[in-house]
Amino acid sequence: MVLVTAVSEAFRRARWPTSTGLVSLFCLLFFFSGTTSLIYQVAWVRSLSLFFGSDVYSATITLAVFMGGLALGSWLASHFVDTWTRPIAIYGLFEIAIGLAALAVASMLDWFHDSYRLIYNQHFESAPWVYNGFRMVVATSSLIVPTTLMGATLPLLVRYFVRQADQLGQRAGTFYAMNTLGAFCGTLVGGFVLLPMFGVSRTVALAASLNFAIGVVALFMGVKRTSALGLSGNAIAASPGPAVHKISELERRAVLAAIALSGLAALALEVVWMRVLVQSFSATVYAFAIMLACFLFGIYYGSFKASRCADRSPLPAKTLSGLLIGLAVASTFLAVCTYLVPHLFGMLVWSLTAILKDAFGTASVVAQFIVASLVILGPTIMLGATFPFAVKAVTSDLERRGSDTGRVYAVNTAGGIIGSLLAGFVFLPFLGARLSLLIIGGLFAFAGLLLSHALRSGAMPTTLRLPFVIAGLGAMAVFSAISVALPSQTVANYGLQRSTQPQVLHHREGVAHTVSVVRNDSGTIIMMVNGNVEADTSLIQRRHFVLKAHLPLLLHPNPEQIGVVGLGLGITLRSTTRYPTVRRVRLIELTSDMVEAHQHLKEITDDVMRNPKIHLRIDDGRNFMAMSDEQFDLITADPIHPRITGVGFLYTREYYEVIKARLRPGGIVTQWMPMYSISPRSFDAAFRTFAQAFPNASFWYVRGHGLFVARIEPMSVDCRNLAAEFANPLVREDFSSIQINSPAQFLGHLLMDSDHIRSYLARSANDEVNTDDNAYLEYRTPFEFLGRTDAIIPDLIRYAGWSPERIMRNCSAEQAAAASDEFQKRLGRIPVELTEPLQ
Repeated sequence: MVLVTAVSEAFRRARWPTSTGLVSLFCLLFFFSGTTSLIYQVAWVRSLSLFFGSDVYSATITLAVFMGGLALGSWLASHFVDTWTRPIAIYGLFEIAIGLAALAVASMLDWFHDSYRLIYNQHFESAPWVYNGFRMVVATSSLIVPTTLMGATLPLLVRYFVRQADQLGQRAGTFYAMNTLGAFCGTLVGGFVLLPMFGVSRTVALAASLNFAIGVVALFMGVKRTSALGLSGNAIAASPGPAVHKISELERRAVLAAIALSGLAALALEVVWMRVLVQSFSATVYAFAIMLACFLFGIYYGSFKASRCADRSPLPAKTLSGLLIGLAVASTFLAVCTYLVPHLFGMLVWSLTAILKDAFGTASVVAQFIVASLVILGPTIMLGATFPFAVKAVTSDLERRGSDTGRVYAVNTAGGIIGSLLAGFVFLPFLGARLSLLIIGGLFAFAGLLLSHALRSGAMPTTLRLPFVIAGLGAMAVFSAISVALPSQTVANYGLQRSTQPQVLHHREGVAHTVSVVRNDSGTIIMMVNGNVEADTSLIQRRHFVLKAHLPLLLHPNPEQIGVVGLGLGITLRSTTRYPTVRRVRLIELTSDMVEAHQHLKEITDDVMRNPKIHLRIDDGRNFMAMSDEQFDLITADPIHPRITGVGFLYTREYYEVIKARLRPGGIVTQWMPMYSISPRSFDAAFRTFAQAFPNASFWYVRGHGLFVARIEPMSVDCRNLAAEFANPLVREDFSSIQINSPAQFLGHLLMDSDHIRSYLARSANDEVNTDDNAYLEYRTPFEFLGRTDAIIPDLIRYAGWSPERIMRNCSAEQAAAASDEFQKRLGRIPVELTEPLQ
């Protein structure tokens, strides 16, 4: 309705080529264009992560190609836009082409599938540069057209709508601001509404439809106005206001260099600060959306406000230099905030949860918005303000308004690509977050001082005043000293670090993750990844770690080739190597940061990483299973909770079909499923997804944790084999450590066979499953953090059961009776143990 109203108003005022109504219409169109661009970015990151893995290099390649396309588009536009006679008509064509190209991305990825599989198997280990180079080719081929077109749109609009010198900063800044505001809305609407409701493919289709609508309106207006009035985008009115600011070529280059350094420091700041916040917020899909949205809103607001005064500034380059010094001070202050944010957020989220009567999801979202806004908005507002001043400073000839806008946008974006790479691969792993922020502050200061120094050659005194510079550098020195003096800290999501002074065994802010290993006051060793408690050595955790290894090994008659997805604390891996039949264990771990942490866990894993049976592959587990030709007798998957963004890919129907293809005849797959911080409905969706892929599934339970176990053939237990394996002293020792002392007690943990699973799932009319497209678990479980196991258990107990006659082979009547008796005892214990203190 808003769009229709704006279009009608524009038609009514059609006799003025740069009327307020037309400017407002195209601001609205550019707002929606920004909305679609962020929706595409999120969708393409997900699609490419599914196509060639979600490791850090994959994410970096995708981001680099996306931003590289924007930079390329604006750079190309800077060379041609000033010669185009119908810029808004061309803008309309570009928007339509963006929608068409966006719809084609999925088909292009499918086209590369067979080639990618070949490259993966031939070069992943032998020539990783070939493998990663091919991934770059795939990403570039898929995304370069729409992103290049996106990058060219702003110079087109500036070329048409800026007709006077006193409009340059105002309209360039306004269009930039409205596009960024659209990106802000696209981040929130896409992340909180469209993707959860419609899934990736339909959301992309909706965004493409919006691009088509934008393009049709712009194309019609461009053709109509030019043909009817004989006007081109090159027409310039006599300016009643101040002329453009004249600067030398040296000053011009200095401005471009400063805005490039600003883009570098800005993206580095975004990467580092998101890593800081995710320690407290948890790495959910909503946390990333909120952090990005706050970043974008600050840029929008700063650009919008600066656009109102940029044209009145007689020395825009001097103002730009001052903004960069201000950003330097703000960045160093953020280094101090790294220590304060976890405490502030933890206090805020739980206070709001109490006020909102346990509505944790709402409380968490509100708390994240508040904290992210408090620390991010200040510097991002200044970042947004730099753009209109840079455009105003660079443009010394109004005839070059479009090309100069393109150059500013291009160098700023290109700097951003370098900044994101430096932050992820150099600053964080070698310096840590605090020192990285100090370096980023130094980059902003250098850019500001460099620009100020270059301006000395001008005819007017345009350098920054010395007291301002001294004050800024002094504030940076104070904040730097405070941040260095502050003690180090390990942070758990939502402020859940209960140990007052944990012993830090290992802490590293790596390329992909921040991994911490600590020993708490009771002696329990805890592993945290990005602030999320992934594993610990308490009895309640050891039970499912040990059971997860032994379950498939005891059910398979001759397990030789084992696939283990996820290293964790290494307890499952250690238990897996204890069987003499096991010849080779292929361990797939996403990040080498986890492997490095295991240098400090030898006491609990028997230094399992040195076991010759272990063959490590640093790769995304989903990617390995989809692309590798290896076959396994057993596949054990131990992903972390599906509320963590990206992890939901290891709980989808498509993933289960992938690992099914990796099983040898008689092979068994075991999948861990959390039964905490999840609602009964989401648990059922996960259960239903696995059972649909594996109709012969069984479900095993240990307090708070479920284990889905399945093979292609009907599940069975060979009692002779089970008894023989229990005679192995190493196996018996493992089971004794988790209070299982006989084969019958082991079988007592089997809660449902396939028949009872079907009855359990049929009790509800819901038919949700978790797919790659809908990401059901990833979008719903972050709001279920307070979900309790005891909400799931009653229905599980009601439908629990299994038939000894169907499942047990080579068993005596006494063995079958003992197993049934242990099952009944276990069934009675389940509700009781949930009330007992955690061990």
